[in-house]
Amino acid sequence: MSELENLIQNGKSIQLKNNPKIKDDDKAKQLSVLSMKQYVATIKKLHRELNVSVDITNLLWLQEYKNEIVTFITTLNSPNTIKTYLSIVIALLNNDLKKYNELIKFFANISNSNYDNIKIHVKKDKACDDKRIITLKEYDALIKMLAKNSCDAVEYLMFLILRHYPIRNEVGTLIYIKNTDFVKLDKATIQAHNWIVEKSKSIEMIRYQFKTAKFYAKELPFIDTIKQPVKAALKKYIKDKNINSNTPLFAVNDIVLTENQVSQKLAYISEKNLGVKISTSTVFKILACDAVKNNSIDEARKLLFNYSKIRGTNLSTIIEYYVNGNVINNDD
Repeated sequence: MSELENLIQNGKSIQLKNNPKIKDDDKAKQLSVLSMKQYVATIKKLHRELNVSVDITNLLWLQEYKNEIVTFITTLNSPNTIKTYLSIVIALLNNDLKKYNELIKFFANISNSNYDNIKIHVKKDKACDDKRIITLKEYDALIKMLAKNSCDAVEYLMFLILRHYPIRNEVGTLIYIKNTDFVKLDKATIQAHNWIVEKSKSIEMIRYQFKTAKFYAKELPFIDTIKQPVKAALKKYIKDKNINSNTPLFAVNDIVLTENQVSQKLAYISEKNLGVKISTSTVFKILACDAVKNNSIDEARKLLFNYSKIRGTNLSTIIEYYVNGNVINNDD
């Protein structure tokens, strides 16, 4: 083996040994001739494209040219090609874990983001290929249709909120309250509910109670500043319905809707107008599908990540179950 090949093999072996997910009998596995050939060609091309003056086996160049490496790989069109470059860079850096520990973490973070890009790229053309899922354009048309009928005010506002803040059935548990009253509540009361808090110049959605809340205990509450057009619709709804402070936003005889009642309301009105039952999970899938189908891979990942933060679901779950899977009427 050449010196470069030895560095690649040694770095890869160290990387495998430090990976708890790799079985013991795989740790000493030698790279195949084809894999080694690909790695050597890739790192040589990177070294050449960046016009690096030091020898390729002097790994300091990977540190000195860190920014140039990132700039180069981010111009590549294929996430799989990016993966190859990152894999060989990380493998080489594993030859000296002590010296390059932070640099390995740096490139690993980029690799993790690119891994999500790969999964999006693989399914981009076939994602959400389900006749039961309407398009975002059709969903927006439903919202406009409901906006014209005051009898559908509850369902209209729910669907509008979900369009911009794709949460789950806790949309039906929101309690409207003015900030002057909210600040007077005790901690236990606040944490036991989900709120729409109206301040002097803004409205916030503050959530403590939702399906995955226990997994985000350290990050609670989830706070979203409500923007247009939801903000204006909320204000109009509260005024038209004469909703008092510290009162359920959506209620039946002043009783907070159950999750089942939320599902029934949304399913009934959507089937009535479109012939398709839509749940909060369906809305989320519609948004996820549109993000993937009608945006670049990077932009799609950013949109999905933003949705994940609002909903309280990790990005990998969204890609796995909403983009690539068949989640329609059941929650994640």
